[in-house]
Order: sequence, then structure tokens, then C-alpha cells
Amino acid sequence: MRTMQALMGLPIIACSNGEELGRVVDGLFDGKMVEGLSIKQPKWFTHHMFLPISAILEAGQAAIMVADSSALQHVAEKHKQLYPICTSRRRFKGKPLLSNEGDILGLVEDVYFCVEMGTIIGYEVTDGWLVDLKEGRKIVKGEDLVISKERAILSL
Repeated sequence: MRTMQALMGLPIIACSNGEELGRVVDGLFDGKMVEGLSIKQPKWFTHHMFLPISAILEAGQAAIMVADSSALQHVAEKHKQLYPICTSRRRFKGKPLLSNEGDILGLVEDVYFCVEMGTIIGYEVTDGWLVDLKEGRKIVKGEDLVISKERAILSL
């Protein structure tokens, strides 16, 4: 189990030749599963690429290992429909997370997920920095997630 924040900035390394293919910029998910990672390539004037979760061989502390450069895909229209976790105006991080009963659970700070499968395990939420210092952040687990422009609703 990993958090998206732990993967941010990690290099993507091809096992076939040791080449660095890019670095993790963000995770993209559909509300239930992390489908892949947004990758910034080290070359000038290149667009972000998409790395499907299924193409990851290992995700270590220092790098994410893939077989070769064919693991990266150009960003397709279907990838643009996914929700970014940490970056862009549509990001999930920072949205208020409500329960389906209408209670506020906190503001989303991070997503815990299984790197091998992409399955979301839970959401890290905050009630503000003062509460974080006193009590720490909470991990919330739930079933279905609905995301709107302003908030997210989680079935507990």
C-alpha cells in the first residue's frame, strides 16, 4: 500500500536498459481505481505521457520500474476523463469529503492504494493543520465515491 504523495517525483526506469523515461507528476483515477500515472518526460517540448498501473513491474522507494519505453502511452481522450489526484484545477486533493449521510469527513489530502492492482484502500483527510498537529490525519475507508466539481461523497 502506497500513497500518491510518496510516488510524486519518482523516476520511471526501464529495466531493459536502465534509461530514465520520466518522472511521476500525478496519479489518475476514476473514483474507484488508480488507472495510471501521469509522467513528465526529461526531454524538452514533450507532452505528459500515461503509464498504466498494469505496466509497473515494481514500485520501490527510489524508483518505479517498467519493462521498457513501450510501457508509456500517449495521453488519450479516455485518460483525460480520469480525475487527477494532486495537480490541475480538477484535482481531488483539497476537496471536501462528505459521507453519504451528509457529514463532513474532512478535506482530502492523499489517496492510499495498492500499486500492483490500482485498488484504492482509503483516503487521508485533514480537519486543518492545528487538528493535524494535535491528533494527526484520519484515514477514511469507504465503498463508492462520487466526485463533483466542488466536493466528493463517500459511501461508508
